[in-house]
Amino acid sequence: MKKIISICMLVLCVVSLTTYATPEVPKPVSSIKAKVTTYNVRLGYRNLDGSVTTSVSTESPGFTIYNQESGDDYYAENGPSSFGTFLPYQLPGTINGLPAGTYEFSAERGQGNWTGYGSITVTLSPEMIGADGYVTVYVPIAWVE
Repeated sequence: MKKIISICMLVLCVVSLTTYATPEVPKPVSSIKAKVTTYNVRLGYRNLDGSVTTSVSTESPGFTIYNQESGDDYYAENGPSSFGTFLPYQLPGTINGLPAGTYEFSAERGQGNWTGYGSITVTLSPEMIGADGYVTVYVPIAWVE
């Protein structure tokens, strides 16, 4: 009986040591996903005199955003103006989670057609991010009636 117990203990020790001594082989990774960098963008205007603003009432309902690399289109809405304001929308326009890339930003014309907007091409990069976590882009105003 002692012999059987001794043999069982010996087998158990050998099995234990073999199990723990064998290093685990890592499984191959089938695909590695690259982390997609995204940006939060605040949109405003560059006025005819060169000044910039992100807080003004406007007739433009929002901004169109075109990714020049992928061909994807995005849209950023302006908020509503406060009650009693003649112009119906309020800057800034914002869009969150815009993938890294080169974009053409332009403002959408309002119904009054009192303001003409140009466009600006911007390649989003980490150094453009402000302290509040937003990249600010100013779309130029081309003309005003």
